[in-house]
Amino acid sequence: MNFFRFPESIPTIFYTIIWICLLAAISLGTPYYFTDDLNLLISLKNNNLISNFSDFINPHLILLNLAVKISNVFALDNYLLLRFLNFIYLGLVILVTYKIIKLKFYDLHYLMPLTAVLLSGTILISITTINDPLLSGLITLLIIYYLIRIFDEEKILNVLFFILFSLIALILNNFFFIILISFLTILKLFNIKLEKKKRLSLISYLCSIYIIALIFLIIQGIDETDNLSTFNYDLSILMQRIIESIIFLLPLISLLIIAIFYNVFKRVNWNKDLITFFSLIIISWFLFIFSKKFNLSILVFMLPIMSIYIFRTLEFVELKWSKIFLISLILIPAIIIYFDTSLYQNMSDIPHINYLFYSSIILASLINPIFSLQKKSITAVYKTISFSLILTLFFSMIFFYSQYMSKTLSFVIPDTLVNELNCDIQKTEFILEKDHPLDLVLFFSDKIDPDYFSDCQIALTFSSIDSTPIDDREAINKTILDLTSKSYINLNFKKL
Repeated sequence: MNFFRFPESIPTIFYTIIWICLLAAISLGTPYYFTDDLNLLISLKNNNLISNFSDFINPHLILLNLAVKISNVFALDNYLLLRFLNFIYLGLVILVTYKIIKLKFYDLHYLMPLTAVLLSGTILISITTINDPLLSGLITLLIIYYLIRIFDEEKILNVLFFILFSLIALILNNFFFIILISFLTILKLFNIKLEKKKRLSLISYLCSIYIIALIFLIIQGIDETDNLSTFNYDLSILMQRIIESIIFLLPLISLLIIAIFYNVFKRVNWNKDLITFFSLIIISWFLFIFSKKFNLSILVFMLPIMSIYIFRTLEFVELKWSKIFLISLILIPAIIIYFDTSLYQNMSDIPHINYLFYSSIILASLINPIFSLQKKSITAVYKTISFSLILTLFFSMIFFYSQYMSKTLSFVIPDTLVNELNCDIQKTEFILEKDHPLDLVLFFSDKIDPDYFSDCQIALTFSSIDSTPIDDREAINKTILDLTSKSYINLNFKKL
């Protein structure tokens, strides 16, 4: 079909630039909705972020504090700007991925694998949080990169960087990299052609990391940390982790299945390097599934390895019937629709415009290589996927921003104070009667027991959407979208 040739004719660099722009728009326009993020921001605002020695030397927290101080100097009162750190981390992830490609697969065209790293659920989630999954995944990637360089050339600089980034990983409570470097080192030691001196050096490096990790556990207090009880074997949680990994690794997970089929079963590009990368993917995936905590940094590390493995394996393969695995891409609009409908208690509450949005992203998802019967290269296939994802994300951004941004607490409260209660927000005091959302404390903590004389005293009462709004002629009832509970709640304003 001629229609499918249009996305294929677009230069790869165009997809890279567009996706970076979309990620920037998402990071600057999406409110914080993870509870961990809100608690972290509140701690930053109250200057009580550092609670122990590990926090004091944590590089991510140091950079966050520095970013807050810089924003204060320039009077930039916008917490969304803190996500700029994620773009620095992401840029370094792309750079290290490029360096790995040039180190192990120098003849591989690098632009498409690098673009593929950007187009994933893991990066979308990592960009919208201010916690450290991107940094932690980046550090693990750097450790593996310098370990590979040590295997090839044992320079003192490579060893120093390997140990340095291992220390940073331990500071970030990232202990899973130890399993990865143990696997790679033991695999290297099985090489019978390896010199005795090199063999002893590798063993000494590995033992050094073990000793340092043990020291970190002792400093933190073995009884106070759960690093020794990392793994979980509960079946329900395991199934949840499997589903999460599939969702967050879309759309690469479909291409990974195709790449494994050609590499493992058809022995396409069957060589030691690709087998090693495949093993890293499997080990990392199992670590994520069996991890006691939701560890997104493992998936961040997996993405570049997966991307390189996929595009190296399928570099000269023409895909036809194997494209059937790409049917899983229909999960993307399904997940978005499920998330949106979960905000409403009843299907009848969903506005008609939402159904128009659902139709648009379903139509965008139909731009899928499986509907083309011709043989396609992996580059052509991924360009079509990228085109479909960009359309889906573009429609989603416009819809969610226009439909829900004006219903968030940070928008509703100032708008109601100014336009309906005739109050100056700078001279207003809030009196809270019951439990309140976390983002109220984040954005309006200075209005609760303020250190100034208030011209307006406003009683705020939050209640479930099921409860009957307060019947008071002097009060104003609003329905807002609570980002922490991902549901609508009632908010009552009463001027005292």
